[in-house]
Amino acid sequence: MDSRVTYKKRILFVGIPDMAYVGLDGLLMSGINVVGVLGPKKRHPMYYNFKRFVVARGLNFIEYDELDETELIETIRGLNVDLAVVCSFNYKIPKVLLEATKDGFINVHPSLLPLYRGGNPYTNVLLNGETETGVTIHFMDECFDTGDIIIQKKYPIHPKSTMGTLFNELNVLGVELLLLVLKEYEKRELPRKKQPEGNFVRGNTLPEEALYIDYTKSAEDIEKFVRALNPFILASTMFRGNLMKISKVEVASDTLCMPHPPGCVSKIEDNKFFIATSRGLIVPTVLQFGNFFIGDSADFIRIVNPKIGEEFK
Repeated sequence: MDSRVTYKKRILFVGIPDMAYVGLDGLLMSGINVVGVLGPKKRHPMYYNFKRFVVARGLNFIEYDELDETELIETIRGLNVDLAVVCSFNYKIPKVLLEATKDGFINVHPSLLPLYRGGNPYTNVLLNGETETGVTIHFMDECFDTGDIIIQKKYPIHPKSTMGTLFNELNVLGVELLLLVLKEYEKRELPRKKQPEGNFVRGNTLPEEALYIDYTKSAEDIEKFVRALNPFILASTMFRGNLMKISKVEVASDTLCMPHPPGCVSKIEDNKFFIATSRGLIVPTVLQFGNFFIGDSADFIRIVNPKIGEEFK
């Protein structure tokens, strides 16, 4: 950013970790005039960690129980906020709060809206085999991710991207775009373009039952699925009645193996075990077996001693 810019607009920062950590520090390092920080509700598991993060930076941390409570609305109005900036916030913001600032709320969304509205665009773009995604800065309304667009920028998806690498890369891009927007906001009103109407592919959070590996899919599809959940959710499977979390798999050929049903151990080598799929084999390389250990394929063989034909479910 231009070090000669003096930021006078009064900005309210709104967010929930982890994206909020990156976003807030990005604004502070660029000299944005943050007059208050609205984080998670007091009952949220990240409430205390984020509060300590904010207070350690000498910022005004605003506490509340509900987003429409009178005390909170009056606090925001009393700060004379010009614009609120949102970096990851999974609560729906009520109209009374949206109207408590001069120019409303803007949000950093990690997709090219209207594509992939919802709480987890990272996983969904990977599962759908997209080759690009991006970041959208948009005004907020009473629905999730439907407000007028201010700016967008595309971002290529690497063939081996994970949910985590994409999350980090889009956070950096999102802060860059947000700072461009706030620099422009110091001089004039922000542009706005209505989003098109229609049904678009969603970026919703996956339900728990969708987090299990489906061995009737191909090895390539399963490898992509595992990457799409790594490291924040992790792909699940069951072995001998124990829950396993798998962070990384390799795809292997099945041409040298006796055929086995999908999900069965098909081959065991000194430091690798192979699981059959509908097409090809996978080799788990980073995994957690119940509460017993976190390790690699060699650890699993040494500790668990799987047998040819045993089934993962």
